Amino acid sequence: MSRLHKNKQYYSETARTTEKVREEINKGLAVLNDVDENIIAFFGSHKVNKDSEYYKHCKNVAHELGKKGYAILSGGGPGIMHAANSGAKESGTNSIGLKAELLSGERVTDPIFTKELSFHFLFVRRFIMSIKSEALIFYPGGYGTMNELFEYAVLMQTGIVDKVPIICVNKKYWEGMFDWLKNNPLKEDFFIHDIRDLNLLHLVDDYEEILKLIEK
Repeated sequence: MSRLHKNKQYYSETARTTEKVREEINKGLAVLNDVDENIIAFFGSHKVNKDSEYYKHCKNVAHELGKKGYAILSGGGPGIMHAANSGAKESGTNSIGLKAELLSGERVTDPIFTKELSFHFLFVRRFIMSIKSEALIFYPGGYGTMNELFEYAVLMQTGIVDKVPIICVNKKYWEGMFDWLKNNPLKEDFFIHDIRDLNLLHLVDDYEEILKLIEK
């Protein structure tokens, strides 16, 4: 007996699946093309609350970037995403929320968006979030954040998309992962060994470092 119950709706109804993907890509690109400012995308945990140091830090960074004329984009959910859009809205810049409609724990109805759109397919959402972004800023997070981080790094590493700064905020959090990538114990050639690949990731702590990387 097959285990693929949820998956079956996608591969057995191919016309419906491909039409939905086409629709979401078209709508997402239309939103991006309606934004004149350079876009900065934010990623991170949806679980942090408004009293968290990460929330406050992210909101301030987004606010300052907004005042400099950047549009701010996030996944339109709570936590780090809410912080980024809140800071953007208060700065008066475009605040874009690209939401995941199937993630019930990430629904936000606060009026913190100037543009918002919901996606059924997470892979389409990830594509739209990055394809016009001049920099990708990552705060600490879980599986979803790591998934996005490494997907974008691979696309840049392989030359499929343009290289833009991948900025990882909070050195203490990210350094362990970075050291593991840099000093893998097996030392085989088919693992990461080229410093140019590691240089795709920038570890920072404060707004000044972030701004320097974006405007470099």
